[in-house]
Amino acid sequence: MLDIIARFIQQRSRLCFTGHKRPILRQRLEQRLAHLDIPDLASYWGYLRISPREELVLLDLLTINETSFFRNPEQFRFLMEQIIPGLEAERGEELLRSWGTVMSASPGAKMKLRILCAGCATGEEPYSAAMAVIEALRYPRAWDIGIQACDLSESCIRTAMAGYYDSERLKRIPSTYVDRYMERCGTGAIARKELKRVIRFSRLNLNDIINGATLTGLGSGSDLFDVIFCRNVMIYFSAESQQQLVNTLSRLLVPGGYLFTGDAEPLHLFDHDFEAVREAGCLVYQKMEAKPHAEAV
Repeated sequence: MLDIIARFIQQRSRLCFTGHKRPILRQRLEQRLAHLDIPDLASYWGYLRISPREELVLLDLLTINETSFFRNPEQFRFLMEQIIPGLEAERGEELLRSWGTVMSASPGAKMKLRILCAGCATGEEPYSAAMAVIEALRYPRAWDIGIQACDLSESCIRTAMAGYYDSERLKRIPSTYVDRYMERCGTGAIARKELKRVIRFSRLNLNDIINGATLTGLGSGSDLFDVIFCRNVMIYFSAESQQQLVNTLSRLLVPGGYLFTGDAEPLHLFDHDFEAVREAGCLVYQKMEAKPHAEAV
């Protein structure tokens, strides 16, 4: 019966509980059975099949929510020192050129910056990204900044939307950032409105996106992302699903866009159209620009 439930979970979420991960699944299920006062896995399986709400609860229970502010600091350093200044120069030139065209943009038009945080857990990552971007931009008010942050766990999204973190969690944020972007509250601090304003949190099952669903919420559904954080997510997928996730992330990125992965998630085992950014000194990948097809001779 454990195998049946494990297959169900994988089909619905791509989470793969095989090998050394199987005891984690068993432990979480035993806790859930005790909470519901259900005698065995067979009875729980029957309950799970007729209760859509229980499926959401189960997936929430199985997510691993280890995160922190500015986790993998070298990645945020590269974002602030290289990627954002590069995008600022590029988009600024594009905007200036557009003013001289027939279909010119309004002088008050803002440049767009789109970031996706996939598997955002309790929100530390997107809040870190928002602080990093605003700090790195010379003229942040000239930008339409949109960060889409999503996670499979409903409880994590609720925590992220609230934006409150205790003092222990705040330790990895530079003190000047806490003063600038957080408001002290009790024994912790809460993200200020101007920081929350650039982030849209939502519950999202990456399985749906892999299967072709569109991401909405930041303008048109056709918006692609300049930067994607998908860190410590694919390690919970099977090899086949990992490849499909890599394909999906590429589809969501603009040509030349950047992908940040976790320390244990190098892409060399997969087929992809990314190049490792060697000078970053950490796991950063750039989507290769599309090359025109050679003309037939």
